Amino acid sequence: MSDSYTGHARERSNGPGAALAAASVVVVIALVVAGLVYYSGSSARIAGDYTAVAAPADQALGPEVNGYTRDQRDDLAAARSDLKKEAKTEASFDDQLAEVTFPGVADTEADALIRADKKRIKLVGLQAQAASLRQLRSFASAEQATTAAVETQVGRIRLALGLPPASAGQY
Repeated sequence: MSDSYTGHARERSNGPGAALAAASVVVVIALVVAGLVYYSGSSARIAGDYTAVAAPADQALGPEVNGYTRDQRDDLAAARSDLKKEAKTEASFDDQLAEVTFPGVADTEADALIRADKKRIKLVGLQAQAASLRQLRSFASAEQATTAAVETQVGRIRLALGLPPASAGQY
């Protein structure tokens, strides 16, 4: 009786279905591990994306702002040129910043920074149309206010990204 019983026993199969299931589990585990590694470095990566946009803008703005500070006293054409360069650099920064994908609060702060910067760019554009040095300098208090708004937003986005505070006039 034991011979007939063992003859009817089924053998377990390790066919292609079992191999496919095992391979699927391995792929899922690998994807989860890769995702965890990628996102664990995302804060540093995103902060790096921001500084990769901000550093060249800061480098370009330094001479432009210094040139304007010097030229606003006695060279209308040069001061106007400095302002136009400054506006172009700031607009380029905004365009590049808009391309970066930020998480949560940093995204909101980046949008607010771009809006504040656009207001400043508009003012600088009006200032660059001044017909005299006196008229050019009459924008000083409005310029200080828009600059302060931009610097506030820079501080907020840098805080959200875990970056140290910027120096005055830096992104």
